[in-house]
Amino acid sequence: MAKPSKKVIDALTAIPGVGEATAKKLAGAGMKTKADVAKAGLKGLKAAGISAGTATKIAKAVASSAITKAKKKVEKAKSAPKKAPAPKSTISDTESGVRGDQIGKKLSAPKSVKDMMKRIRRSD
Repeated sequence: MAKPSKKVIDALTAIPGVGEATAKKLAGAGMKTKADVAKAGLKGLKAAGISAGTATKIAKAVASSAITKAKKKVEKAKSAPKKAPAPKSTISDTESGVRGDQIGKKLSAPKSVKDMMKRIRRSD
């Protein structure tokens, strides 16, 4: 069994109730992060050689940490800015060049200058 790295020991000792000796036992059992400890649960902690009382404290600490993290995530999602609805067009029918009888109809572009002149004369 290899000696656990300082990084692993530091990560495990950050859990309330876990000292260096307990962290070494946890690392020896394959637990390297808080998530590993949470996944192992009470049975996994006891199997790693942790006493029942200490295992209970650690399990509660990890569980409350997960709950706090989830609550923060929910609060962050609630406080996130919501998308504003798209602004409605402020161009009137007269500004856009569409006559009232043309609204809702498919308009095609003039094919030639002659065709365009016919359309202009009709609209007068």
